[in-house]
Amino acid sequence: MARPTARAGAPPAAPAYPSGILFFVHGAAETSEGLVANVARLEDQVRARGWDVTVVAPEWRRRSDLRLGNWKKAIHRRGRPSPMPVPILRAGLRKDVVMKIATNYFEDRREALFEVLGPQMMADVIGYRAHRDSILRVLRAELTDAARGAKGRPVLPVALSLGGIALVDLLASWPEAPVEACVTVGSQAPLLYTFDAIPSMPYDEADPPHLPVPWLNVYDSRDFLSFLAEPLFRRTDGLASVVDLRVHSGADFPRSHSAYWELDPVWEAIATAFAWKRMEPLTVREARRLGFEARKAPVPKDAAWGDRVRPSNV
Repeated sequence: MARPTARAGAPPAAPAYPSGILFFVHGAAETSEGLVANVARLEDQVRARGWDVTVVAPEWRRRSDLRLGNWKKAIHRRGRPSPMPVPILRAGLRKDVVMKIATNYFEDRREALFEVLGPQMMADVIGYRAHRDSILRVLRAELTDAARGAKGRPVLPVALSLGGIALVDLLASWPEAPVEACVTVGSQAPLLYTFDAIPSMPYDEADPPHLPVPWLNVYDSRDFLSFLAEPLFRRTDGLASVVDLRVHSGADFPRSHSAYWELDPVWEAIATAFAWKRMEPLTVREARRLGFEARKAPVPKDAAWGDRVRPSNV
């Protein structure tokens, strides 16, 4: 196999006014009313920037077999919650002390704990695996329709939360998908990859898989449902399989999980992703110039090209 060459010179600048289709893939817990509100937020941001971009947002959860029941009925309740044991702070802030504080606080507030993390993670791991086929079937049909309606303009899928898991799984299993790049926002896709829970991307620490298109992963350290992807898919051939963009909303969790759309860096990154092409390899150095966090793993000097990770179209 001939070794491909990366682009020379500075990376292409993102278009000031992207043109195309923003294909939004919502999260698992999105209601019909919530999706309408989210689409309105996206459209407001696009309009404010003067972009020639149409937002398309299929309601995939209701059209798939994924169902979320009333989990609150399964939570123990006992009258008034017990008071927070503040005196315990005198013992210091060792890990065991912190865990005791958290356990005491949430013992009678399990609903609050589950409302923050439980259903989301359980839906991601259990619900998605159980209903993967119907979810991907809906998204594949909708993405095909969106590309047909785009009439040659680029279609950029942007996925939030569980939607990011579905998008990564979809593109990994559909190399000829009619897109040039993809964006995940506040997604648990990297975490599920470590669980070997994404069927089209089996976990492999030595030779990690990669998507057939450039992948931008946006996360916020204050969003406890967002995870880094680049360290898990780090390549030894100098190409960036995926690049992470850390943003700072300053919002407390769980509001931080939905605060991305008001952040300028997110939209600047989306504008850049609209310019990406699947046949233009993006080097780690270029990723850094674009402001993304991407780190290059060392390559043994005696490593043959054939022994390295197969080049991606990123």
